[in-house]
Amino acid sequence: MVMSGELDQVLNLYKRRSETPLQTLERYASAHPAFKKVKMTYAGRLDPMAEGVLVALTGDKNKERDAYTGLDKDYEFEFVLGVETDTHDILGKIVKKNGEKTKNIQSQDREKEVAEALAKYVGTFMQKYPAYSSKVVDGKQLFDLARQGKIDSIVLPEHQVTVAKLELLGKRAISAADFKTYLHQSIEALTGDFRQAEILALWDAYIASAEAPRDFVVYRARVTCGSGFYVRQLVSDIGRDLGTGAVTVSILRTRVGALKVNDCWVG
Repeated sequence: MVMSGELDQVLNLYKRRSETPLQTLERYASAHPAFKKVKMTYAGRLDPMAEGVLVALTGDKNKERDAYTGLDKDYEFEFVLGVETDTHDILGKIVKKNGEKTKNIQSQDREKEVAEALAKYVGTFMQKYPAYSSKVVDGKQLFDLARQGKIDSIVLPEHQVTVAKLELLGKRAISAADFKTYLHQSIEALTGDFRQAEILALWDAYIASAEAPRDFVVYRARVTCGSGFYVRQLVSDIGRDLGTGAVTVSILRTRVGALKVNDCWVG
């Protein structure tokens, strides 16, 4: 028998890559039947391609949602230069390729430039909301406007964000073939309509083209930030600062407040 109050909890769940936050909650409830009829929400969403700490609130803990949404967070993320998508991550349509510039992003000098570009974003500043986000403008969510081809009819709103720490951790090379496999495994695992077929067709065409590198250089970084910060918007901004374009390859949320990824319920 479940006692009163036992279903009012703050849960530290591991959201898998290619899973929506709602699917994470459903997976937990399926493994814990006592929660199937209990109100459960998440405090701070994660994009489908992101993974890591997802804070879930059950029962009366939902009344404290704002407090948990506002906690500071740590992310580790990866990105590549030379290409841009409309979502700023791999789950997006390629909208720009940088041609000859792409062939010049393999050097050691570029790593120094990337580190310097990242360092400029430590502090408090205004950050645009990504076009593919849930921010509401005139009663409509931005991603709905983007999907309808109407995003260019508005000025993307900005909000104040804070970055306490941001550092480049290193880089690795991955072959074009392995990068393509990663893309297909990640995107094909999604359920629902995320334009998967169209997106993969564009990525396949790009990887097969002369504009794409034979080996992709994947940069890895870590950020400590406040509430509302978008990693993929940061990556897009850095790509434009460097003149190469950039796209987020992976995001791992390792901490929300005192909740850490090593303590997550994985399932």
